[in-house]
Amino acid sequence: MNNKLEAICCVFNIGITGFTNLILKNTVKRYRPMEIRLIDAHGYSFPSGHSSISTAIGLVLIYFILKRIKNKKIAYTLSGLIFTYLILVGISRVYLGVHYPTDVLGGWVIAIIWSYITISAYKFCMSKGVNKFLDKYFTIKLNIFKHKAKSI
Repeated sequence: MNNKLEAICCVFNIGITGFTNLILKNTVKRYRPMEIRLIDAHGYSFPSGHSSISTAIGLVLIYFILKRIKNKKIAYTLSGLIFTYLILVGISRVYLGVHYPTDVLGGWVIAIIWSYITISAYKFCMSKGVNKFLDKYFTIKLNIFKHKAKSI
């Protein structure tokens, strides 16, 4: 089974979330917290790039895990671990002193919105057969392992 459409959705979601993050940082221009920071961070604070990008990746992964893994116990366990990781990323950004809680919430909201749009677009493309088109016309077949044995 080819997963070209899934890969396109993942790349699109990460790219558009990152682009939105960049636009908002340079529009809002919110300075980072002035308190003691445990790490050095540059640029503007709102929204949290780490929170938005990790959430954009995580939500789409969770969707595909729940869609593809037949053993629901494994699917829910993996999804729960990813979700926990996303929460910990957001908490860590505040703990490290490089973001306000609202920066993290803003990053999560951006990622949730774009992930919803991306997954909706994926479902639409699947209903129109775009995945079959991609598999038919954008597949490279490598025959490296199909050597015929020569008789001696």
